Amino acid sequence: MTPFPWHRAAQERFLAQRASLPHAVMVTGQAGIGKTQLARSIAAAVLCETPRGAFACGACPSCHWFSQGNHPDYREIVPEADEAEAEPDGTEESSRPEKAKSIVIKIDQVRAVADFIALSTHRAGHRVLFLHPAESMQPAAANALLKTLEEPPPGTLILLVSDQPARVLATIRSRCRRVPLKTPSGAEALAWLAEQGVADAQAVLAAAGGAPLLAQELAQPDEAELRRRVLQELARPSGADPLSFAAAVDRPGVERFLYWMQTWVQDLVRVKLAGRVRHHETLAKALTARAKGADLEALFALDRELAEARRLAGHPLNPRLLAEHLLMAYNRATIGAPGTP
Repeated sequence: MTPFPWHRAAQERFLAQRASLPHAVMVTGQAGIGKTQLARSIAAAVLCETPRGAFACGACPSCHWFSQGNHPDYREIVPEADEAEAEPDGTEESSRPEKAKSIVIKIDQVRAVADFIALSTHRAGHRVLFLHPAESMQPAAANALLKTLEEPPPGTLILLVSDQPARVLATIRSRCRRVPLKTPSGAEALAWLAEQGVADAQAVLAAAGGAPLLAQELAQPDEAELRRRVLQELARPSGADPLSFAAAVDRPGVERFLYWMQTWVQDLVRVKLAGRVRHHETLAKALTARAKGADLEALFALDRELAEARRLAGHPLNPRLLAEHLLMAYNRATIGAPGTP
């Protein structure tokens, strides 16, 4: 387990003094740049019995257990999968129960690792608890973790990863050493994407806001097709057709629909303010045309609403109704309410 090339130096700096590691660390940075990979690489190196500098050897018993996902001194906490039944919207598919990912880490999950933290380690070395994303902890879960952060047993390393550290309980943030990660340079990201065989890397990297892992996801054929359809709809001179388009937005695709819509709205704001495009450079002409009659305050309000919708996308919501509402709000922001001159 090694970090991506652009994070190797960060791991080397962090593990330069193994004897004085902090008991809690929060890795922060933009989504899609490899923070989780770095955190796991740090965990593997800390647990490794014959480390090679700042990195795990990959050959000792500890590294073998870690690679197999059954290291006795390592635990990872993520939002659990919940059984969630979709709200009926009149279609056969949406009325069936679906498996939906929970958007929160619950107190029971944190309490479940109490014995792991309290007992002696199996290999007489460190123990590592990795929790991500940290901002998904319920308040009760955060308070339960806080007790461990206040008095951690010797040899304990608690790793947290967050895209939105401001949403993490302040008392937790104050007890963690912050490891902020930068988004890789365009050259680094493009070189890595080229190694992965990603076509049209420049365009997908721009669409991903410079985040290479997200760009790799967005380059997949089904993702590219969804992007084309959503942006084509938003670029229509007469405005989007909410009822028709929303009928095709299903639960698995709702988060990405929200992503593309939000990046388009953010580009409209940039065009209004500075005449520049960040995410969709190949559609700069269409963005400029749509931005001319757009209301800046309404665009800001829509961006906030889209951000909140993305945060709640894991809930059992009705994707069709959500898409209809947001597309209507988009039309109001860019062409005015019906009947407005």
